[in-house]
Amino acid sequence: MREGTVKKYDFFKTKYGDELLIDLIRLESLEKYITEGCPHYLTYYDITFLTGGRGFFCLDQYSYPIEQGRVLFSSPGQIRYWDFDRLPTGYVLIFEAEFLSCFLNDVNFISHLKYFNVHSSPPELTLSGPDIGYLINIMQNMEQEIEDFGTNDQHILRALLYQVLVWLNRKYTSAYDPAGTEDLNRYIREYTKLVNSEFCRHHAVSYYADRLNITKGHLNDLCKAHLGISAKHYIQNRIMTEAKRLLLYSDMQVTEIASYLNFDDPSYFVRKFRQTNGVTPLTYRETKNP
Repeated sequence: MREGTVKKYDFFKTKYGDELLIDLIRLESLEKYITEGCPHYLTYYDITFLTGGRGFFCLDQYSYPIEQGRVLFSSPGQIRYWDFDRLPTGYVLIFEAEFLSCFLNDVNFISHLKYFNVHSSPPELTLSGPDIGYLINIMQNMEQEIEDFGTNDQHILRALLYQVLVWLNRKYTSAYDPAGTEDLNRYIREYTKLVNSEFCRHHAVSYYADRLNITKGHLNDLCKAHLGISAKHYIQNRIMTEAKRLLLYSDMQVTEIASYLNFDDPSYFVRKFRQTNGVTPLTYRETKNP
């Protein structure tokens, strides 16, 4: 993506003096940034809990209504912007993965959270009734802890963050996977990480199967069982998500995007894009661009 096309926001680590890799912000205080309506991406994790407003929150190529009780999840690198009629209100919980790494034995804890699995799970959840009050209470506790932040107080914040993440994962699983499907297989966790880091260079399922030291057939069976799609489909989804990002938020030509995504023949890229999305890349850019 070309420099300057989309704004990047890094974590303000020393906002409170000493380094702190977590923050809780009232959405209303971000009015200056929200009203810009500018596409941007974050280098950290974000959980936005809406208590009011009207309009849409746009994440990559999808839009989600701004509604009371809606929780929106975004991972580093996802393109975001607000399109609203009435300024959204609520809480924004942001954090770096590193903030929990020294607190938990499981360094892959965040990758186990279903709502951050951006290419196979919806990045939103709607709460109601007592659940709204429960989450508001935790958010307010975190807000107070951050306000009173001192060098030795980070463990309380880590505990509260862990509580929020696990509780939301339970609610998310209940909403989208009521049967309680087993957590992602270790091969699938590694496969999704590999695809997300190497999809531009490698499109073949065999490459990833070899990296994992399993057969293509076994990898495909695991993907269908845990992700609901084939291994090839997962790679294609990731490639097309990136293609859409570049079409919407960069000024790269279609031939440049094809080259960036490692398609030898631009016409083949156009054909695959049309097969997947029903329109050509140029038509998609013209009709979807905000």
